[in-house]
Amino acid sequence: MHSKTKYAVSTAQVSALFAAAGLGEVTEIAPLADGWYNNVLAVTAGGKKYVLKIAPLPEVPVLTHERELMRQELRFYALLRERTNVRAPRILHEDLTGKLIPCDWYIMDFLPGQRLDKAKLSPEEQAGVDEAIAGIYAQFHAIEGKGYGYEQIGLEPNWHLALRKMTRALADDCARFGKRCPLGEKLLGYIERHRALLEEAPCVLVHYDLNAKNIFYQLGEDGGAQLTVIDPERWFWGDPLGDYFMPEFMTAPEKKKFLETYNRHTAAPLTMDRGEQIRYWLIVAYLAVTMHTEKYSRYRPWNTVWWMDVVGTVTFGHMAFSALKRLSR
Repeated sequence: MHSKTKYAVSTAQVSALFAAAGLGEVTEIAPLADGWYNNVLAVTAGGKKYVLKIAPLPEVPVLTHERELMRQELRFYALLRERTNVRAPRILHEDLTGKLIPCDWYIMDFLPGQRLDKAKLSPEEQAGVDEAIAGIYAQFHAIEGKGYGYEQIGLEPNWHLALRKMTRALADDCARFGKRCPLGEKLLGYIERHRALLEEAPCVLVHYDLNAKNIFYQLGEDGGAQLTVIDPERWFWGDPLGDYFMPEFMTAPEKKKFLETYNRHTAAPLTMDRGEQIRYWLIVAYLAVTMHTEKYSRYRPWNTVWWMDVVGTVTFGHMAFSALKRLSR
């Protein structure tokens, strides 16, 4: 997928990166088209297939929370390795020096299996996947943070201050690109209105984008679902309800089936009472503001993903602000 943030590399540069990593001679390079921010390539070297991920150039205009984003992605994977048994890609080599190419980059294993959104599952297999995903979320949310928000823009002592800072940054980013962000201003009003509720939110590890495209699926040796988590680029420390939008996507926030499964795995069960629903819709509204803003830094108006962001902004914004209006009475 074409994006203004992607750094184009030559065959010679890719060969140099793999030589530095000691992974053999490069014989094949192919783009992985689904990435929308980093340049992601499937590379065969030394008779084995790998994934090469390359960050944007430091001087490329990106959103405030996207600065040094690859370093935060590597940080997320390190937390999973250290604190969970959640499967994640094995990082084989990373280089954040800018010496071989003027960008951060890393190489990881080419994952076996298939993306979950492309897997054809029986009802029994789907039930196993749902159970496994709930367990993954519970493991994320068992990791407590020492501050709220994005590490790369500075942590805050509570979720109210962090969400306000995150939203304000997006509105300011819009202004940098010469655009307005009315949804951001609207969200800031609701954030202040529900300050007390937000200040009660716990501080945990939140992936925030664990949709089916960001999960690889295969059957394990025991016949159960074996899932691998990828692309944690949006992650932050904050309200666990930030991970509650993707399961049973586009359904009512109660999500009774997922809620029951998740609560079996977690030591901090959710109730989805009025307060939690308000917190839930605030983070959905933040997603709408993010989609509104990121299209200006990444895409041109005729690009397919530009229009996906437009549709997402309208859809999620309408859902979130309609619910917030009703729940705020």
